[in-house]
Amino acid sequence: MNKKIAIIGGGLFGTTAYIALKRKGLNCTLFERNKDLLLGASTNNLNRVHFGYHYPRDDQTAKQSYYGYVSFKKFYKESIIKNFKNFYLIAKNSKVNLNDYLKFCKRNNLSFKLIDKSKIKFNLNNIQGGIEVKEPIYDWDIIKKKTKTLLKKLKNNKIHLGENIKKIRKLDSYEITSNKGIYNFDIIVDASYDQSNSLNKNVKKKNKNKYQLVVVFEFIPKNFKKMGLALMDGKFFSFLPKGKQNKHLLYHVKHSIIKEKICNEFPSNWKNIKKYNSIIKNSKKMMLKDLKKYLPDTKIKFTNNRYINPRVLPAYMEKSDKRISKINEISKDYFQIFSAKIDHSVDISKELLKKIK
Repeated sequence: MNKKIAIIGGGLFGTTAYIALKRKGLNCTLFERNKDLLLGASTNNLNRVHFGYHYPRDDQTAKQSYYGYVSFKKFYKESIIKNFKNFYLIAKNSKVNLNDYLKFCKRNNLSFKLIDKSKIKFNLNNIQGGIEVKEPIYDWDIIKKKTKTLLKKLKNNKIHLGENIKKIRKLDSYEITSNKGIYNFDIIVDASYDQSNSLNKNVKKKNKNKYQLVVVFEFIPKNFKKMGLALMDGKFFSFLPKGKQNKHLLYHVKHSIIKEKICNEFPSNWKNIKKYNSIIKNSKKMMLKDLKKYLPDTKIKFTNNRYINPRVLPAYMEKSDKRISKINEISKDYFQIFSAKIDHSVDISKELLKKIK
C-alpha cells in the first residue's frame, strides 16, 4: 500500500496512530499546529486510567474503558502509577444511589472494597457511602518521553510542527491547505479534536457537538498524601495525584466549565483566555466550597498552575454518561477520530489500521 496518509493533530490519539501506522510501513505525515507534539487537550485532564467506575449510567463506556486499559498498559506501561489510595463516593443527592452503583460495578466485573466510613481517616458529609478501588493514573511526563523514544526509532519521519491546517477539499484526492502550503493526500485521519468540524465542512454536513472550555486546578494537599477521590454521579468533583509529583489535579463537573455551547464548531472567540480571569477565580472559590461541603476536614493549597483546554462532547447526552471513543468514516478514506478518554488511544490506533488496510 503506497497511499499517502495525512494525520492531523499531534495529541496522544494522533501521535499513537502515527506510530502504529508507520510501524506497518505506511506512508504517513503528521501535522501539529503547536510547536511540539502532545501540548494540546491531551495534557489537561486528571490523568486517570479509566477502568469504568466513572460511568455508572453506561455499561458500554465502562467496558471500552476497561479493555482499553489492557492495550494502553502494554504501550505506555512505564507511565502507569498505582501506589495510592483511590475512592469513589456516592453523594446523597447523586444521580445513582449506592446500591445501584454497587450492582453496576459487579455487572461489569469491576473489583472494589466497600468502605467503612467510621474507619476512613477523613470525615465525610452528605455521603451515602462508597468504594475503594485500584484504578491507576498515568504520568504525563513519562508518556511524553516514551512517545519521543518511539518516534526516534521510526524511519523517514514526516512530522510538520507549527503547521495549522486551514481547509480540506475533496478533489481526485484530498487537498489540504495549511498556513505553510498546499498538499495532496489519498487518506485523511482527523485527530484534531476541537478542530474537526471546521476542517471537514467542505467534505460533509457539519454535526453539532457540545463544546466546552474547562479549567483544571493544581493543588498541594496539606492533611493527606497521594489520594484519588471521585464524588459520583452528578455535578461534583474529582481529584487525583499529578503523576509522581506530590501535587494533585482538581476538576469539577459544574465549576470547571468556563464556557459551554452546542454548535457546529468550537467558538473561535473563546481563545482569549484573559477575559475569563474573573470566572476562573470564582470557579476556584466554588470548588473549594464544594470540597468543604463533602470533605469538611480537607486542607489544600492551590498552586499558581491551572490548565485550560477545550472539551468536545456529543450533543444532547444529558440522560447518559456515554463517553465512547470511535472512528467515523465521514467520506471515502476520510477518517475522523472522536476521542473520549486518553487510555482508548492505543485501541483506536489498532482499529484505524484495520480500516485503512
